[in-house]
Amino acid sequence: MKKLLNVRTISQLAVLILVLVLTVRHMELGVEKAASIDAFCPFGGVESFLTYVTTGEFVRRINVSSFILLAIVLATTLFFGRVFCGFFCPLGTLQEWMRALAKKMGIKNEIELPKNIDRFARYIKYVVLVVIIYFSWKVEDLVFRNYDPYNALMHLGNEFEEKPVGYSILGVVLAGSLFVKNWWCRYFCPLGAFLSIFRKMSPFTIKRNNNTCVHCETCDDTCIAGLEIENQAEIKSADCVSCLRCAKDCPSSSLKLNVGKKEFSKKTFSWIVAWAFALLIIVAVISPLWKTKESFNIVTEKTGEVNMDNLRGSNTLKHVIETTGLPLSVFVEKLGIPENIDPEIKLKDIGLKYQIKNSQGALIETEDFRIVIEEELKK
Repeated sequence: MKKLLNVRTISQLAVLILVLVLTVRHMELGVEKAASIDAFCPFGGVESFLTYVTTGEFVRRINVSSFILLAIVLATTLFFGRVFCGFFCPLGTLQEWMRALAKKMGIKNEIELPKNIDRFARYIKYVVLVVIIYFSWKVEDLVFRNYDPYNALMHLGNEFEEKPVGYSILGVVLAGSLFVKNWWCRYFCPLGAFLSIFRKMSPFTIKRNNNTCVHCETCDDTCIAGLEIENQAEIKSADCVSCLRCAKDCPSSSLKLNVGKKEFSKKTFSWIVAWAFALLIIVAVISPLWKTKESFNIVTEKTGEVNMDNLRGSNTLKHVIETTGLPLSVFVEKLGIPENIDPEIKLKDIGLKYQIKNSQGALIETEDFRIVIEEELKK
């Protein structure tokens, strides 16, 4: 029990539960009452940065909250290394737990790329990062959203028709994690690539005492980033996620944690990281700067103009009628919805519940409402 309930495991579990609660809340209440899960992802700040700098606007589904979270993640990375990846990332947590499950199932051997291939494969994530940043800026939208395994994970099977690739990648990531330690993090994660740049600036290092080291290679075997530790005097790799597993599992206690010239025990370091992250989050959430969504998602706050690009399936019919100024009779006439329809129903549920089909014979969806509204507002 002591082994299971360490500070890092509790941190991983707490963040995973928190994110799942936010996800369920969004799915139950809809976009009008609960923010999208995208607004709670620090990578949204990376994706939206160029758009905000050049236009002063956020990309869709992103708000101030993503930039604040990004700042917190960067601050902790600069001080303690990539602790977000090692202590808090839900997708990283699940990959690690999947590999632990595989070992309990008897899958002991791990698949590793040959060292000369692994060395170059780790640069793939930087290419992924650049491509995402460029095209997110170019189209002013989250281009990676429907391919993002984390986004798929946090939708719990919803919106499958919108992101089949994302769910497929998620399946491959989790299945692959049975055989390879955190392979998505090593080779493809764009946020990991971004944080790797700042990790090189961090004073955090793991130092190996060669005099006491017994060269058992336990540190190499346990490292979730797949790094070679046993033959290095100091570990400052950009791929180190500060998970502390190497130091924890070292039988001779030959690996020491340092931030600058200050040495920390594993327990102290873990508590500092956990409390620093938690307190920064709490201060951010209660500050007047914290904002996760606009008051009316289909109305641009600065101009007051209706923007149908922001119409969502979780918008209620009542909200659409109130914000667009179009009466219910328009939708009754154009889409065939009943006059006594529940105004609190979400747009994405109308077609299925009332078995209403469009001219192509398919159940009406959010896009059908978008087309009708745009046509009516042009009149």
